[in-house]
Amino acid sequence: MAAKNFLLIIRPLYCIMAAFGVFIGYSVAAGAVQFNALLGIAMAVAFLVCGGGIAINDYFDRNVDKKLHPQKPIPSGKVKAKTALAFSLLLFAAANIIAIASLPMVSAAIALAFTLLFLAYSSVLAKAKYIGNFVVASGTAFTLVFGASPIGNYTVIVFLAASAFFVNVSRELIKDLEDREADRGHKTTLPMLVGEKAVDALIFIYYLLAMLLVYVPVFMLAFGKFLFIAVVSIANIVFLLSFGETVKRNYARAQAMAKAAMFIALLGFLAGAV
Repeated sequence: MAAKNFLLIIRPLYCIMAAFGVFIGYSVAAGAVQFNALLGIAMAVAFLVCGGGIAINDYFDRNVDKKLHPQKPIPSGKVKAKTALAFSLLLFAAANIIAIASLPMVSAAIALAFTLLFLAYSSVLAKAKYIGNFVVASGTAFTLVFGASPIGNYTVIVFLAASAFFVNVSRELIKDLEDREADRGHKTTLPMLVGEKAVDALIFIYYLLAMLLVYVPVFMLAFGKFLFIAVVSIANIVFLLSFGETVKRNYARAQAMAKAAMFIALLGFLAGAV
């Protein structure tokens, strides 16, 4: 199998973003933007766990993807199912071996916990997508906590991670709204259980919680200067615009705006460490 197909199965952009989250978490915990060998190892571990999680999910979703996403690596025939499974387990194993050998115990514990969580979600809980929303969101948010773990300073990062968690739950719910009909008969999502209006309300509440939490370190912990406040405020405006597109049922645009806002927010978090 061509090397590029191994990249297809892990969707490297997501894994790079996971590593970037670790970089931000470490920098915030350290109180300065920096790079060293320990951070590089932590970023590599996050990349590998993320890649393993994506590959294992594609393996267990392969039958559904034949109908809904035939262009994905496994249903398209670019990657064999058994190869994807073996590759996923290899990535998980490498990540945890490296973490245990090179990182503090708490960091290794986080890596192992999310390895097991991703395995459980993909193999057992995937059809209950309303649970999966929180699994995916916690995985994203914990890249920040994982980044802070080698230093052990979580004072600020817990608020930023909580904000990231609620934002990511909102984005997952927007995607569920968009995919509601396609998911019917394959997965159970929150829009199927409670309807569009209730999900709209939850998205707004989660966005609001995220926007409020991001300012807590400013007022309670004297974290961040003008640049941090300015950048995260821009992100919050884009989140509100994303919600506006959601209630207009422009789901693709709402998701794109949410992703853009998340990236802006991450830059704001990094600015706070400067």
